Amino acid sequence: MNRFLRLLKSIIRVESSKKRPKGLFLHIQKTAGTSIVQIAKEHYGFNMSSHGDHVGKSRNEYLNTKFVSGHFGFNFARELMKDRYSFTFLRNPEERVLSMYYFLRGQKKNLFPMYKVAKDLSLEEFLKAGSSDPMIKKRLWNNQVWQLSYGWANLENKTIDDFEPSELLTLAKENLDSFNHVGFTETFEKDRDVILRGLQLPIPNVIVMTNVSKKPKEELSKEVINLLHGLTELDRELYTCLLYTSPSPRDS
Repeated sequence: MNRFLRLLKSIIRVESSKKRPKGLFLHIQKTAGTSIVQIAKEHYGFNMSSHGDHVGKSRNEYLNTKFVSGHFGFNFARELMKDRYSFTFLRNPEERVLSMYYFLRGQKKNLFPMYKVAKDLSLEEFLKAGSSDPMIKKRLWNNQVWQLSYGWANLENKTIDDFEPSELLTLAKENLDSFNHVGFTETFEKDRDVILRGLQLPIPNVIVMTNVSKKPKEELSKEVINLLHGLTELDRELYTCLLYTSPSPRDS
């Protein structure tokens, strides 16, 4: 009986997902949104992608996927956004970098090179490497601007170093206008509800946050603060510009 009920629920979910809008979530690491992906899974079933599913795959493979999300950049997402409700999140840039470091340190170091690096380096050492080590730089150095201007999984295999900083910032600002909604980690619950309404998904009665990193309460040294400033200059301009030019989290 339980097997039959599971099958029936699966059929109902597949049929209902066909009527919902197609969605696209450009998910910048450690901003917000994993809980939205979890809600989407309940209603889109297997007809969706998330996190790193796109790695090694062509953008064209997702043309018929109902809900596309992942840690890809705007260049990968652009052609998929045309007939979808699209959204992304921004976060206070320095908070995002700190959250990334403590998230990585909380993982098993043998699973992924970045986990090992974060566990082996102090915060100050890690931030210093963020300006020089390619593996760390692509995750820390103005990562929100990079993902929104061009980003990971781009079709030309370009890197951050192929662009002038001013060019990246200009592209990121222009590309934000392509999204139906741009939310903020700091106003997550309000933005989540806007997004779920846009996707015609039910709004949960309680706040559900997943993949949340808790950073230790420690006083940051002047050197660490200066390093954070240096790694996030473009991100801070983009974040501040959007935060103070929108009367409420952006929605169109």
